[in-house]
Formats: sequence, C-alpha cells, structure tokens
Amino acid sequence: MKEITRNIGTNRGNRRVWIEGKSLANESWNKGTRYKRIETANGWELVRDDNGPLKIAGGDNRPVIDLCGGYVGKTLSGFEKVTVKITANKITIQGTAALALLIQLAA
Repeated sequence: MKEITRNIGTNRGNRRVWIEGKSLANESWNKGTRYKRIETANGWELVRDDNGPLKIAGGDNRPVIDLCGGYVGKTLSGFEKVTVKITANKITIQGTAALALLIQLAA
C-alpha cells in the first residue's frame, strides 16, 4: 500500500484532485485500467472494475487520475488537502481534516 497527500487544486473554476505517476503504477493502476468511483462521507473509493465506467488516463509511463468538477467541490468542501491510499484493487481518497478529527475523537 502507498499513502500520499495531495493538495486540492482548481481547474476552470472547479476543484480538482490530480494523482499521477509511480504512486499509481507501482500498484498496477496503469493507463486504461477501468474502475468505478464510489462517494464516501469525505471523499471517494476508486474500485478496480473491468467493466467500470471510468479509466486511468495519461501515458504508458505516467498514469493519471484527474477528478475535476462540481462533485469534487461538493464532496471536499472545506478541505485543502486529501490523503490518498493506493492498493492494487482500491484507491481511497479522503479530505485530510476529516482524518485529523477522527484521530482526535478516538483519543
């Protein structure tokens, strides 16, 4: 499993989460890999699915996931960063402030 933190950016007035490169490729998320996106309370799960409606973009040596649109701003409202956990079958993307709050509540 690979865990990374990414800033939430903007593109044409929409919030954007951009994940690329070795972090994806090392877990076999390569260009053309199909997946489905499942919304969670503060992010998404991207689940590998051979019949999924979405697919990894980019090039052979630089796979890219680009989440951009109104749905990103709605789901990640109030967050500036996300924590991304990448495994061979699932990518979990979650606003980082939510993780900090859960840690505080658990303590």
